[in-house]
Amino acid sequence: MTPRRWTLPARLATVLLGLALAACQQPVNDTDIAIDNGAGASVPSDAIIPAQYRGRWGMNANDCDPRRSDNKGLITVAEKTIRFYESTATLKEQRPSTATGFAGSYGFTGEGQTWDKIVTLTRTGSVLKRADDEGSFTYNRCS
Repeated sequence: MTPRRWTLPARLATVLLGLALAACQQPVNDTDIAIDNGAGASVPSDAIIPAQYRGRWGMNANDCDPRRSDNKGLITVAEKTIRFYESTATLKEQRPSTATGFAGSYGFTGEGQTWDKIVTLTRTGSVLKRADDEGSFTYNRCS
């Protein structure tokens, strides 16, 4: 009897079946799930910027005017990103925070460069403060 030749689809089916069976035998831990942000860094699924810091924030009133193209003091804080005038920071990892602030390690991209930085956000009413190794910056919530 001639040995059976495996074809790619049958071999692929065998591999996929083996992976599926292995996955059923190991419990899934939510902290093991990662989200690819498209910039090559993965973010743990549970690391998000808390809702109280999200939104549009400007250093002055002109920054909040969407018709202006010179709003260099505007930042937009989303669930996993902070967008600046010419760069974007993507949350990589939450850092130990205080009761009144949120700290995280961020991967920055902008103007053809990438860098990492620790950023701390604190909020009092409609005022957001952002602190990092370059200093402290104050923003007001855009209406």
